[in-house]
Amino acid sequence: MDLQAAKNLCQKLERDLMPLDHEVRLAQWDAETTGSEEAFRRVEEGQKRCMRRLADRDDYKLADALRHDKSLDDETRRQLERWRNRMAPNQIDGATIDRLAAEEAALVQQYNAFRADLGGRSVGDNEIDRILSESTNSAEVEKAWRASKRISEFKGESELSVVDRLRDLVRLRNEAARQIGYSNAYVSALELSELDPKWLFETLEELDAATRPLFMKWKEGLDAKLAERFGIEENQLRPWHYGDRFFQSPPRVNEEINLDPLFKEKDVVELTNKTFDALGFDIRSIVKKSDLFPGDPKTSRKCQHAFCTTIEAPTDVRVLCNIVPGARWMSTNLHEFGHAVYGASLDPDAPYILRDDAHLLANESIALLMERHLLNEQWLERIAGVPKAEAERIAAHGQQMVAVKHLVFTRWVLVMCHFERALYENPDREDLGKLWWDIVEEYQLLTRPEPDRFSHDWAAKIHFVGYPAYYQNYLLGEIFGTQLQEAVTKACGGVFLEPSAGAFLVEKMFRPGARYPWRELIERISGIPFSLTPFLEVVGHA
Repeated sequence: MDLQAAKNLCQKLERDLMPLDHEVRLAQWDAETTGSEEAFRRVEEGQKRCMRRLADRDDYKLADALRHDKSLDDETRRQLERWRNRMAPNQIDGATIDRLAAEEAALVQQYNAFRADLGGRSVGDNEIDRILSESTNSAEVEKAWRASKRISEFKGESELSVVDRLRDLVRLRNEAARQIGYSNAYVSALELSELDPKWLFETLEELDAATRPLFMKWKEGLDAKLAERFGIEENQLRPWHYGDRFFQSPPRVNEEINLDPLFKEKDVVELTNKTFDALGFDIRSIVKKSDLFPGDPKTSRKCQHAFCTTIEAPTDVRVLCNIVPGARWMSTNLHEFGHAVYGASLDPDAPYILRDDAHLLANESIALLMERHLLNEQWLERIAGVPKAEAERIAAHGQQMVAVKHLVFTRWVLVMCHFERALYENPDREDLGKLWWDIVEEYQLLTRPEPDRFSHDWAAKIHFVGYPAYYQNYLLGEIFGTQLQEAVTKACGGVFLEPSAGAFLVEKMFRPGARYPWRELIERISGIPFSLTPFLEVVGHA
């Protein structure tokens, strides 16, 4: 075993996988933007070809063995580690590969086809979210919330409902994980993405203990305001009163800091262009390739959510959104183009497997950091055109708003992670619907709805379908991002609208790509190991 053998293997894998990945990503883009049968068929077939190539046992064994060779330089060893982790979940039989590719593509297509029915009117997620965030009518928000949850029962053109197919998919993912020596697919997904499950849940328990007293106190005040808003008693509050489908962000109860009117007449895309201009990034070529606005809810099968995809780094990066004027989509667009500038700033000369983020949580940290422009006084005045006095007033509330956002989101991620772990430990348990609400009550302190059916409300969350074992990356990204923000501010005097901050991120975080594991990357940038302390200090202002 030697350095040349390792380099040869990396080159062979790069040569074979680059075109296959490109084919799959283009097909996925077409499928998510159009919902067409032909595009989803291309996704399925492309995934099969890609997974079969990654399933090569000889290449996997060689990569696994070579990565321990002491003669390797750091970059070659890192490539082998990344290739080995990518190949590992595909060391399964061909029949399982085919079933996984087919079921995942079909279930995403089924999910994207759903539109909520409100009294015979087909509506998209934007309309559901508008009602939940703006209405003061208890009956109206309940109808909208319940309509959104009916996706779990949706069959479309399938013989099975979303929830039944999803449970089947979890069983299939677990079968594949057991073939490669893991107890279930949740454990394998975490470990192969360089997250230790034991460390993760110890960290989540630490976050629970640190945020529970703050959350209990804050929610007491929130419940009083919501009860007054809806004209009901506090003990009548239910999940639909909390402003969105999952209570993953704080509801708007203080009209003094309502950001929506600031953006009702604004061009969200142009504001995003100007934001990134100020940081030294020209995103207009990315905007051109992107799909940013919703289709007709009656006919469109476009994905109703938002994401950024790198078709080929760093030259072809795209964003999907469903923009309507308002603060939510202003924030979301900044978030997604944060992902985009990361992908578009990767080193084009880096080896293919390292031409990527250090970890998904690192990528999330940039996207989440870009969202925070909305509460920055200079951004509000210079970019959004908010009068100076108004910008100052909003920014004065900014520290507490960020703290509350982090607090509420932390509690939501605790729900997602604990439920998803339980789901993969036993997808056959009959009480998954009850378990979901047990966990929601434990961490979010919500009162479950009086069930008129055996509820599978959990299956309404798209991440269980298309992004398994992903949700912790958002919270870890917030923590990583808070530490990163401190480092950038120390080096550049600030982050927002600061060209030197953009240059710092390119040099220190983007161009290195995946050359360093995520823990090493944040320590190189900030000078200290990954820490919860800066994040918890921010949350303490809630």
